[in-house]
Amino acid sequence: MSGGFDLVLGKLYNDFWFNASEPQHRAASCSKCGERATIHSLEKIVLAFGNMTVKSCVVHTCPCCLNEEIVKFHEPAPKKVTKKNLVSLFAKLPKSIQQQLLTGGKK
Repeated sequence: MSGGFDLVLGKLYNDFWFNASEPQHRAASCSKCGERATIHSLEKIVLAFGNMTVKSCVVHTCPCCLNEEIVKFHEPAPKKVTKKNLVSLFAKLPKSIQQQLLTGGKK
């Protein structure tokens, strides 16, 4: 917590979460000030031990009071990794994340 508002969106982006859809501006009410907030739907793909988990969360950000909060977090049960579901998930990733994965994080 810094200056009376929480910052979570930057931390999630730095942890390789990506936008699952376009942010919806002025689509919700801020829990702190009541003004119209932006809804961000994020996803993260975790591969471990032959299993794949797609985590998702919804973050509200307020342009007026600068508050950011996670309002929904979902982590489904892992499913077995197959070539078909890996290719389809990889195709959904933003181009910058695809490049990082292919180059091992090197520029």
